[in-house]
Amino acid sequence: MKPDKECILANPIRFEIMDSSGAQIEWTPQSYQVQQTHSSSAVWHTVNQSESFSMDVSGRLEYDGMLDYQIQVIAKEDITVDDMKLLIPMQQDAAVYRMGLGLKGGKLNEQITWKWDVTRNQEGIWLGNVNKGLQFVLRAENYERPLNTNFYLAKPLNLPPSWYNNNRGGINVTKTDHLVLVENYSGERRISRGDTLHFNIRFLITPFKLIDTKEHFNTRFVHAYLPIDSVIKLNGTIVNVHHANKINPYINYPFYNLKEQKAYIDEAHSKGIRVKLYNTIRELTYKCYELFALRSLGDEILNDGEGGGHSWLQEHLGSHYHSAWHATSVNDAAILNKGTSRWTNYYIEGINWLAKNQQIDGLYLDDIAFSRETVKRIANVLNSNRDSWVIDLHSANQFNPRDGYINSAFLYMEHFPYISRLWFGEYFQYDQPPDYWLTEVSGIPFGLTGEMLEGGGHPYRGLVYGMTTRVYGSFNPGAIWKLFDDFGIAQSEMLGYWVERSPIRTQHKNIESTIYLKEDKALIAIGSWSDRDEKVTLEINWKSLGFEPDHARLFSPEIKDLQSFQLFEVNQPVVVKKNQGLILMLEKE
Repeated sequence: MKPDKECILANPIRFEIMDSSGAQIEWTPQSYQVQQTHSSSAVWHTVNQSESFSMDVSGRLEYDGMLDYQIQVIAKEDITVDDMKLLIPMQQDAAVYRMGLGLKGGKLNEQITWKWDVTRNQEGIWLGNVNKGLQFVLRAENYERPLNTNFYLAKPLNLPPSWYNNNRGGINVTKTDHLVLVENYSGERRISRGDTLHFNIRFLITPFKLIDTKEHFNTRFVHAYLPIDSVIKLNGTIVNVHHANKINPYINYPFYNLKEQKAYIDEAHSKGIRVKLYNTIRELTYKCYELFALRSLGDEILNDGEGGGHSWLQEHLGSHYHSAWHATSVNDAAILNKGTSRWTNYYIEGINWLAKNQQIDGLYLDDIAFSRETVKRIANVLNSNRDSWVIDLHSANQFNPRDGYINSAFLYMEHFPYISRLWFGEYFQYDQPPDYWLTEVSGIPFGLTGEMLEGGGHPYRGLVYGMTTRVYGSFNPGAIWKLFDDFGIAQSEMLGYWVERSPIRTQHKNIESTIYLKEDKALIAIGSWSDRDEKVTLEINWKSLGFEPDHARLFSPEIKDLQSFQLFEVNQPVVVKKNQGLILMLEKE
């Protein structure tokens, strides 16, 4: 059967139970009706019966591409089963790339065999392509959100009893000639009459939205608390105000120096600059007025831990807390708090107050320690108070032992529908292949755009994915921003190497290119992943491009501290330096 280009699945998803002889149990389904009480989601429920089991299935589909199944399997008798498994058959072109299960983002070229491990924050996989894909995670009734960002091992994943099954369960991904089959199995088990097993599966359908390149290239972050005139001079459009400074001194809450903060935001707005604040949940300052009231609730709000840290914490809290950051410039000591407790209500109301009264233009989230529902509520209160807003997500690379080898993009994918831009981040490996950049760094397969951080990023490879850095520390992308303005990149069409109809290609396995196309000129971003200088001849489809080869000019524009001006012969090779790149301009004459 010829694959449908619009489909993710090759065949319907199946949940199967095999009896002790290996025979598949047959079900008699009841009818079900879809209910929709509001426009953002639809729900349904049905019960399936067999001789040995009752299977209760509840489903929910939300407008942002989240599909949730809760399957309860209830035994009617004592029985041994050979397996209970979920089969997901995917179209091959919807499973070109993979991420998760201990694998860095890249192409799906191998069979995957995976088993549960509590030291690994892994519970599912994303398989996809730029324009379609599917993430799923396997959970049960005991699910609690683990800690993240250096703290995973202090509160790791609760392994789901249904799927894990005392280390008998796992996931196999097999690539065949016709499809990619994902087998989520739980293995053999003995079940007593009346036992209930919860097989919960949450899917995310990607991408979540269209990429707005005009908004992306016209939005430029200055990540520093600077005078507004300095932000303008740097050609920034949004200033991120971190904590530990005059107008945002203490981490997250409570709010201090509000008069000065409002004056700064008002001045910014009067001069066409937007202001975002660092404000999140994970750490809470010891300046919090409610600290001892929260402490009285045991570990409901504040995380248990080994104590230590700042002397004030040791003197006043003693033990059973988890110390976090200490900002010495403002003498702010913080402890960990939970992102899924009732404290989220207080946090949301704080964001609501800041948006309404201080007129903040959004948030800078430094990793996310709370649920998808909380981010939805943040977006709602910002939307209720501001005509436009930006949520900027930064993450250090979570693919390390402390964080359970989880990919940042996989971990935060549930939040991506409500995120404006990614900033990935410290410890990201910009020396990795293009597939890693596309899946783990750029945000493109999920309908997002991104920026670079570690070491200032890689200007050539970054621009292949529409990425620069931001004004941050000693890094300043002003020269590339100037190129953007001179060329008018916000009015261009971005055609990456992953787009089949791109009219300009390098046809070199270690050199990738993206063009930014306008009616009379094209900006060509070339990134090299080759360990040697390469002579590259551009393969140009002149008819598709709409240019005449005899009336076209090819040159490298001068970019301060990056490259010099050089004129090239059209259809002749250009030299691309090893592990660097080249930015070219092709103009009609």
